[in-house]
Amino acid sequence: MARVRAVDRRLYLLIEIAARRLHRDADARLRKHATVSASQAAVLFLLLRRGERRMGAIGEVLALGAPAVTGLVTRMEAAGMVTKHPDPEDRRGAVVALTEAGREAGERADAVLREFNSELTALFGEEDADTVHRALTRIATGG
Repeated sequence: MARVRAVDRRLYLLIEIAARRLHRDADARLRKHATVSASQAAVLFLLLRRGERRMGAIGEVLALGAPAVTGLVTRMEAAGMVTKHPDPEDRRGAVVALTEAGREAGERADAVLREFNSELTALFGEEDADTVHRALTRIATGG
């Protein structure tokens, strides 16, 4: 027998609510155990995995506007996690690089989020976690 589904599942609303709750929980854990915010952790992960990046590239990857990236990087620079220097290819821009303190904070944040991801996988089960991962990856990459 076919499963009856509501015409309007309100997927966007459910995803939005879930994302806010997950973000709030992750942010609290990261602040407590890694002394960084979730937004700072995202920048640290990008720089840890891909090396120094232009400010615009950080915004593109993290889906943030230029003012948000500028404020975030400025706060991280003041906290000693990153350095910023002029972009040699575009003097209007800047390139952001990790400091040793930023690398250490990124590694602590990685451990916190690995544990959080393990908890989410246990909540979903392996098969559903794979399905959620595929679906969210399609949304995040526009594919």
